[in-house]
Amino acid sequence: MNSVFKKLIFAISALVILWGCAAKPLPELRWPDPPDIARIKYVKAIYGSANVRESSTLTDIVLGSEGGTRIKKPMGVFVDANGKMYVTDTASSDIFIFDPVNHTSTSLAEMGVSGITKPIGVATDSQGRIFFSDSLSNRVRVVGKDGHLIADLQADEPFKVPTGVAVDNLYKKIYVTDTRHHNVKVFDLDTLKYLRTIGKRGKEDGEFNFPTELTVDAKGYVYVSDTQNGRYQVFDNDGRFIRRVGEFGDAPGMFGRPKGIAVDSEGHVYVADAAFNVIEIFDDEGRYLMAFSGYGVYRGQTILPAGLAIDKNDFIYLSDSWNNRVEIFEYLGDKFKARENAGTESYPPVTVRK
Repeated sequence: MNSVFKKLIFAISALVILWGCAAKPLPELRWPDPPDIARIKYVKAIYGSANVRESSTLTDIVLGSEGGTRIKKPMGVFVDANGKMYVTDTASSDIFIFDPVNHTSTSLAEMGVSGITKPIGVATDSQGRIFFSDSLSNRVRVVGKDGHLIADLQADEPFKVPTGVAVDNLYKKIYVTDTRHHNVKVFDLDTLKYLRTIGKRGKEDGEFNFPTELTVDAKGYVYVSDTQNGRYQVFDNDGRFIRRVGEFGDAPGMFGRPKGIAVDSEGHVYVADAAFNVIEIFDDEGRYLMAFSGYGVYRGQTILPAGLAIDKNDFIYLSDSWNNRVEIFEYLGDKFKARENAGTESYPPVTVRK
């Protein structure tokens, strides 16, 4: 069966599903199940540029239109202050930029950035500069918002499979997980100069075994997925160890393969477990709270989750790498309640244009 015929069959199936949905809307997905109070809600999935274009049709979304972008193997995901979503795609060797507010999309390749091989982590700063790791070429690149290459970050030693990238606009720092060196490199955000290294290989506090993703919270604390130690670790903005959370196991609060990590506006820590295909949530002291999602291809499910991001409005973005999409959830906390009381639409996220 050729690929065009497969797409046609899929399109017909989707039309049948949508016809049925017109008569009977799909049930809302929330976690945890009743009678417990719902804390997380499924919003939608992004498969490519057709999902953000205002004039998209079902044919565009399913078959793809000329010049349209479809996500193939998403890894990292980041959302900036204006609601733009950046997705690293290792199969496309590109980084896609989706703007659901202005209904546009582009990519770094379309902007003229060449030589991208296997992008993993991505983040932007308050100036609009784009920072991304290229794990195959062992580089961390800095690109201007117009697509021009500014620099490659240079540490005290060459990177060896850099993965996660996080930017701290408050304390003016850039953090990169140097996975095969088992540490985190820190750079000055203004000068792009190397500052120091956090950690070394090991199992003790402040040590790592193949760290992958990382994030920074509003206080400047750094959260690192210490993947092959089955935990995440927390450091202050000076690189001092604060705590470690988790261990290998299949009980709640344990991990199989922690990858993406993010923090919401209330200090809850979210960790995507690529082995168990769930996202676990912890409080700001590391106490386990709950989990959501689960293995599968349907709405709200995931297979091999990778990157994780949370925007300023507490929408949660998950790179669902096997299912070729980014799934969007919503934390039903204080910001959700404020939007609900104000009658504000849940998605696209509310943005402030500069």
